[in-house]
Amino acid sequence: MKMKKLFVIASLLFLLATQVSAWTFKGFNPNNVSQIHVLIRDGATKGCWTNMSEVKRYTEDKLELAGFNVARDKFETWIDGSHFVFEYYVNATRQNDRQCFGSIYAQIIRYTWVNNMEGYFLVGQTDNIFSGVTGNMNQASLNFVEMIIKEISQ
Repeated sequence: MKMKKLFVIASLLFLLATQVSAWTFKGFNPNNVSQIHVLIRDGATKGCWTNMSEVKRYTEDKLELAGFNVARDKFETWIDGSHFVFEYYVNATRQNDRQCFGSIYAQIIRYTWVNNMEGYFLVGQTDNIFSGVTGNMNQASLNFVEMIIKEISQ
């Protein structure tokens, strides 16, 4: 009976730790975007995430299918006020050479300058904390991008 309670508690903690939600500003659509770059940041170690370039291409392809003008060159600077960046970041490591734990963070931002103040306008964001992953975050990263693109397309 004690093991059953422990299993139920562990299951609930795992579910809570892996829930994800995404939000995007409803005015964010292809008509309001001159171009969008996809920027991938890799903070994963010990083989917890190995498909960065696949995630970048997948994100670019999905954004194009949603009607966005995707700039596939290297992001260097902001072009205009309707130029956005889709930033995707995985920070993870493997504990005791077995399970990965860490976080995934994605945001869609635009540089802005208003009344002599500069900053970033956030039009979408999501994050997830995970643990207990025995392989890597490759498929989870693709699923995460898919969820964000669905939110954008609504």
